[in-house]
Amino acid sequence: MKFFQLCLHLLTFLLITATAPAIAKYAKRGCNGKCGRVRIPYPFGIGAGCSFNKWYIIGCNNSKPYLPALSNLEVLGINLRNQTVTVNAPKTSDCGNLVQSSSQTTSFDLGESPFWFSKSHNKFVFEGCGTAAMMDGGSVVTGCSTACPGVTFSDRNNCFGIGCCKTAIPYYVKSYSINLTGLERQGDDGGCGSAFLVDETLYNQGRFSDPYIFKNTSVIPTSLLWTLTDSNKLTCCDNRTPVRRRVDVFNDTPVDTWKCGNYYTASSEDSPYLIDGCRDSAIPKYAKTGCKDKCGNVTIPYPFGIGADCSVNKWYIVDCNSSTPYLPALNHLELLDVNLEEQIVNVSASWIPYCQSPVRNSSEIMGVEFGSSPFWFSKSHNKFVFEGCGTASMHMDNGSIITGCSSTCRHDTLGDRNNCFGNGCCQTAIPHYLKSYNINLTGLIEEKGCRSAFLVEDETSYEKSDEGRFSNPSIVRRKTSVIVMSLMWTLKDSDQVTCCYNYPYERILMDMFNGTTVDTLICYNEWSTEGTPYLVDGCKFDNEEKPTEECRRCQDIGGNCRWDTILDVDDELFSRTFNCIHDGERTSLRVILD
Repeated sequence: MKFFQLCLHLLTFLLITATAPAIAKYAKRGCNGKCGRVRIPYPFGIGAGCSFNKWYIIGCNNSKPYLPALSNLEVLGINLRNQTVTVNAPKTSDCGNLVQSSSQTTSFDLGESPFWFSKSHNKFVFEGCGTAAMMDGGSVVTGCSTACPGVTFSDRNNCFGIGCCKTAIPYYVKSYSINLTGLERQGDDGGCGSAFLVDETLYNQGRFSDPYIFKNTSVIPTSLLWTLTDSNKLTCCDNRTPVRRRVDVFNDTPVDTWKCGNYYTASSEDSPYLIDGCRDSAIPKYAKTGCKDKCGNVTIPYPFGIGADCSVNKWYIVDCNSSTPYLPALNHLELLDVNLEEQIVNVSASWIPYCQSPVRNSSEIMGVEFGSSPFWFSKSHNKFVFEGCGTASMHMDNGSIITGCSSTCRHDTLGDRNNCFGNGCCQTAIPHYLKSYNINLTGLIEEKGCRSAFLVEDETSYEKSDEGRFSNPSIVRRKTSVIVMSLMWTLKDSDQVTCCYNYPYERILMDMFNGTTVDTLICYNEWSTEGTPYLVDGCKFDNEEKPTEECRRCQDIGGNCRWDTILDVDDELFSRTFNCIHDGERTSLRVILD
């Protein structure tokens, strides 16, 4: 009996371990994956047996990681997706030379290492008064000049040419020198001038708190691109084939590097450079772990969420009542759907009727507003509609007219009302995103039936629905007291947005009625139409390339499509050649070079 129980426990253990998801790794087996607070993912490693080669060996001393092969530069962080390592590099300063209009040159060289100064993540910065140039082999790579007529804190903080200037570097470089010329002295302390390549993100974060934060330091955070040239020794997770990327270098032939892409998850605990370094999260996610993603037939993707702990903030909480979703922060408007790509939600909203026996030339005013919420009436997905005879206009709270239209009712027919072009019905676009508005109905002509004015979701619900105006122009008025409206939802820096695969979010501007703009953060899902790009593991990778117009034309004449694509190390197009192949023959149709 005991033997039988032992076998049963063993069988249960084997079944559990066989079906349990694999735990991903970021360091080789038996190797330490952290030094202090810095994570050290493979191909880097702490110790000779833990790295890809000697250049990637990390030393760890007093919880500080450093690169022995690069003069013991301190390592601040390693980014596998960007293929960068951020280090504390020395900076050039003229503080020891007190002669006005002096000149100083300092050189930096990464030698035969596989590292390059990153063009995508660094900026060339000069803090001081004069001119700074970045040189490589006697040729100017980039540079900038400043003036110092009464430099203020704000001037230096902006770094737009008064006491400070910055510029991009156009290529990846292995070595460079910095030349400071025409230096002018400012202030009692002599006003040290310094020039350096610096990681743009860390530099901006530091200067927002103190524009002089790097003044007295001898090192500066700089990002280096690391390259892998021997693909034979490179094994990507799940035995995926490494991809070739091209490095656009200064005054030389482009250099190839090999890269492993983790298309499953962007977790910092993974390394796609280990065969078991990726966790499979190919199933797309719409909601945070432990949260429901559906209410009835409506999918509720993050940043929205069913319940307080499932949304990005209180405005995005969704209540699910009898399989119907509502937005409690917006007076329990019914939520019809969420469009992540367009960053809009469709809701059922009240419309403004005027059904009493009208008096000729009478007037009726009603208003709608969203207060301090992050929602705006979408100008791109709504239109203003007036059904009736007279004039309807949208106003701001101060009385300024936003838009409006007029209609007449002289022997109008079903076709006239259905067209909604001014006879019994009129419609117009709204020119701006709005937080609030008032509707004013004036000059009403006495006629049986209701008049109504409303903002309505463009096309889909109002015109193209099977039960909409194409079948009966009065159906909106007769059958319902609500109408579909599109709202744009916005996200701020304080919402701490993290896009899938840790891709950087984009910032878009919305134009307001008063001439100002409001910005919002948006994540894009470039890999598939499934999942939510607002969760780090919310996107499902789909590597099936969508057919282009050239490819469709090729297939129409019986050919097979082939793209020969070379991307640079930042995953931007370097060159691409399209080929249409017929019965073993290959015909090149087009070449695009950037």
